[in-house]
Amino acid sequence: MDTLLRKRMPWLLLAFLFIEVISSYSVSYAMEIHFKNPQYSFQLLRVLGAAPYGGSDIGECLRTAYRIKEGDNESWYTEWYATAKSLEDAADTYMSQGHRVSAREAYFRASNYFRTAEFFLRSNTDDPRILETWGKSRDCFRKAAQLSDTPIKPINIPYENTTFPGYFCLVDNSGIKRPLLIIQTGFDGTGEELYFG
Repeated sequence: MDTLLRKRMPWLLLAFLFIEVISSYSVSYAMEIHFKNPQYSFQLLRVLGAAPYGGSDIGECLRTAYRIKEGDNESWYTEWYATAKSLEDAADTYMSQGHRVSAREAYFRASNYFRTAEFFLRSNTDDPRILETWGKSRDCFRKAAQLSDTPIKPINIPYENTTFPGYFCLVDNSGIKRPLLIIQTGFDGTGEELYFG
């Protein structure tokens, strides 16, 4: 460990502790949206928050939430997966009919709903549906990205002896150089979800 990191370690630990306390406080007092369970309510609020940016639709979210059994992680997965799959199928149909905008919008929402479906599967990290559902979320997002009016390009960011996956989002195809902003998400977020924020 280098000297600079050793000097900053106590501050880093304090910062992580602060974030953990704030996160647990905010979730335990989360606004109830349909669910009494604060985690379910918070995750519903999370997906609803993407609506203004094309990552969800309020009606689709509420219809899905009404089908979920309170506190039942399997029900959460099943219902969000069904909503996501329905939108993915609709997007495929739109594409086959040449409706690119409708396809793009449906793929974007399907991507976020697949991510939402996977969220509570993590209590069993060996569940094969975690990677399968995450993969569907990524694939739907990439299909939507190919239909975007502004470039959204999958990239690999070099870091030490590896790379980090990401997306290079441009405002246009002009080739004009602009400042670069690198944004990352936290433990339970995905690069695809981050696009809607």
